[in-house]
Amino acid sequence: MILCKTISDLTRVLNAKKASNQTIGFVPTMGALHAGHLSLVKQAKLKSDCVVCSIFVNPTQFNQESDLKNYPITIENDLKLLAESNCDVVFVPTISEVYPDGLKKSQAAVLGSITMMFEGAYRPGHFDGVHTILKRLFDIVKPNLVYFGQKDFQQCLLVKKLIAYYSLSIEFFMGEIVRESDGLAMSSRNVRLTAEERKVATEIFKALSIIKQNWHKNTAANLIAIARKQLEMHPLIKIEYLNCVDSDNLLETVDKENVVCLIAVNCGAIRLIDNVLLP
Repeated sequence: MILCKTISDLTRVLNAKKASNQTIGFVPTMGALHAGHLSLVKQAKLKSDCVVCSIFVNPTQFNQESDLKNYPITIENDLKLLAESNCDVVFVPTISEVYPDGLKKSQAAVLGSITMMFEGAYRPGHFDGVHTILKRLFDIVKPNLVYFGQKDFQQCLLVKKLIAYYSLSIEFFMGEIVRESDGLAMSSRNVRLTAEERKVATEIFKALSIIKQNWHKNTAANLIAIARKQLEMHPLIKIEYLNCVDSDNLLETVDKENVVCLIAVNCGAIRLIDNVLLP
């Protein structure tokens, strides 16, 4: 596994790979890796000749300074896990390497209305930062294929919009959510949950499962109401949103097909998101 800390080193390595007609698969991460990230590396290994994984905690996508400050940094373990997963190249740049002209953000709104709802509404500026860093990383790596996890479903839609908007020759793949044995979606934030919060957090997937299991037996409104009632029984959980929407554009729909159920909650002090595809 080759470790690159500068754009020039990464470009030199990847140019050699491309010169021998190798396809480049790219898995962007912010580190604190878990089985969900590694599943994307595994998928990339199946479809790409050379797999590049970036580890960069992007300051422009955090809308709260405390969230950025508390984000877990586990670089040594991350590199160990990537080596064990047979990742080919790891890019670990500094902030100044990625943002030589300062932390300037580009507007995500150019990518469409999906950037202004749900996560875009509850985390102002978040998708501006995501848009900025992904365009920057795509320009640096110039991948043939990119891999993102379904847990960040809205972000996946943004990536597809970004690829289309800039007419990039990149193939997009979305990996399924990897869950703990009790159903909690794997997330770098999970390590910050207290023992009590961790136990209660399992209710998120239970609520989504009620909706999925009964999708063709009841109305969306009734199922959402039932799921909300179950979640609201737990004082540690505060719901931000719980909606069933069109999986292509996140708009309200009466259709029973091609739907995604999105949820965001605060479990104690930790904000968690999840989703399920319906039916």
